[in-house]
Formats: sequence, C-alpha cells, structure tokens
Amino acid sequence: MTCGLWLARRRLVAAVVGPRGEPRRVIRAALTDEARFGLVEYLAAAGAELVATEALARIDLMPLQAAHRGVAVWTVGDALVAALLGAAAIRDPARAAALLARLPVVPFLRASLRRLAPPDARQLPLL
Repeated sequence: MTCGLWLARRRLVAAVVGPRGEPRRVIRAALTDEARFGLVEYLAAAGAELVATEALARIDLMPLQAAHRGVAVWTVGDALVAALLGAAAIRDPARAAALLARLPVVPFLRASLRRLAPPDARQLPLL
C-alpha cells in the first residue's frame, strides 16, 4: 500500500492506493501538528509507504517524522511531477496525491524515486 502526499492550500491531502494502484481512500488533514501526527501514525499502522515531492520534503517536517517512525518515505523530483501533472491535466489535489501514490507501481518511474533516510538518532540538533 502506498500513500501520495500533496500540500493543498489549507490542508495536506493523502491518497492511499493498493498494491496494484487501485484507490483505497483520500484523507484530508489540517495543517496542525496533531493532524500530521495522526496521519503518520495511521500510515505506520497500515504499513504504507509515503511518496512526496522533494519540495514538500524540504518545507514540511511530516516526511522526516514518518521516516523516523519507520515508514518508508520516497521523494520524487519536482520537475517530473510537474511534467506528469501537466500531461495528465491534473489540477485537483486529491488526484495529484493519487498520481504520486501510483508512481512506485510503474517500473520505469520507480527508478526516479529516492528514499528519504531517517535522521540519525545519535546526532543532537543544534537549534
């Protein structure tokens, strides 16, 4: 099971798809710490992998928190996502999240995914 994560205007949109790319559910979470924590816990309990854009992984802590929790987190380049969304004429955040979630199913697109490594627990943050 994989989950695509897309940042919409005032919420995070997570689309969960099955092993063959069939849609399971769409989750809309508020941009609060509690909602992010709940979504990470749901993904960890479901055994799902998370797919997010590199831009989202840079600006939001949720992908790093998910990787630290043990969820497999994949990032994909922003240019590739923009090209795929433009070619498919996708404007809806739920459909964009579903497209991200289906990327690991496509063999030649899986090669463009990068695994996000969890932070080293032995290293202390400076700030």
